[in-house]
Amino acid sequence: MPKVEFFTPETLHALSWPATPDGEYARNYLSALMQNPQRYIQNVFNTQVIVAKVDEILFPITVTDFHPENTYTVSPYSHYVSYGGFEEVKRLNHPLAEKMIQGLLRPLAGYLRWAELDKVIFVNNYLLSTNLYPSVSSEQLSALSAALIERFPDRAIVFRSVDQVKNPQVYQTLEAHGYDLVLSRQVWYMQPTEALKTRQIKEDFRELRNHSYEVVEGPELSDDDLQRALYLYNLLYLEKYSYYNPQFTLEFMKLARDKQILHIRALKRDGQIYAVMGFFVRNGVMTQPLFGYDTALPQSAGLYRQLTLLTLKEGLQRNLLVHASGGVGKFKKVRGGRSVTEYNAVFSRHLSLKKQTPWKLIKAISKYAIPYFQKMDF
Repeated sequence: MPKVEFFTPETLHALSWPATPDGEYARNYLSALMQNPQRYIQNVFNTQVIVAKVDEILFPITVTDFHPENTYTVSPYSHYVSYGGFEEVKRLNHPLAEKMIQGLLRPLAGYLRWAELDKVIFVNNYLLSTNLYPSVSSEQLSALSAALIERFPDRAIVFRSVDQVKNPQVYQTLEAHGYDLVLSRQVWYMQPTEALKTRQIKEDFRELRNHSYEVVEGPELSDDDLQRALYLYNLLYLEKYSYYNPQFTLEFMKLARDKQILHIRALKRDGQIYAVMGFFVRNGVMTQPLFGYDTALPQSAGLYRQLTLLTLKEGLQRNLLVHASGGVGKFKKVRGGRSVTEYNAVFSRHLSLKKQTPWKLIKAISKYAIPYFQKMDF
């Protein structure tokens, strides 16, 4: 039977970190993050980070209560209502439809707060937009699930970032144990060897070959460079999309650079950074939670395309599958991207009917939303 242990910030000193790449990554990141999450991601409220150790595998866990400004990476309310509801409806560019939908959302939002949707734990949660899974057995997942239900009898248990491409065993095991698979978002996978053969990628290379940006790696970046990189991330992910995305701080950027939490790459010209991406690797996959560029420049500058090419090159060199996150679906599709439904796997059967019902409602909505998301290439 797999052994499951839990460690809080107060007992972290007793944790024997696994001597593995994932264990080293977790030690470098979580030993800092657990002490004060807001020092690194400023819109994390009412949240404690703890660690579950299953044999030699570590799973960070966030224990959250409602706060109206929480990032969606710790809050299902922010995910489904504040961001996915009130903010996304504005992108319809249809004032009458927006007004009608918001009229329906307001009473639903009040109900979900009353039903304590945010009384939740997120499993395998590094507080980033995408959480990659380690290699884990069904037996280890089963043991972890049982231990979580016992330890958190008053909270829904949610495994984030579950899909059927790179973690089908996680999906199948949790579903077999009574977890509801509810829609999180549509994400895109890109296989570099295939993507680089597409006509669109070849055209990108031709169009961008004369753009004279220097690629600068993380260890070469000064603190001022990191401040600029953070500004570029904020331009894209916060100002263009939503302030419910993780709001990284300069301390996070320094940690990412100094401890290799992220492998940072920046496009620099004449001493100025114009675009940045930062990725991490787990279990044969890379993903880029840090991504940004100067949105004031015209599209012809090709900064987003250059970051995409840079990402694919890194994946090719390392023989990795690229998890390209969500959004900009048509752009990714013509470059060889494959759309996949990402789920939140939710266990709520141990809770009162009041706390179970919101998740049943989200699951019912998911049945109609998933085909629409797939059709629209979100």
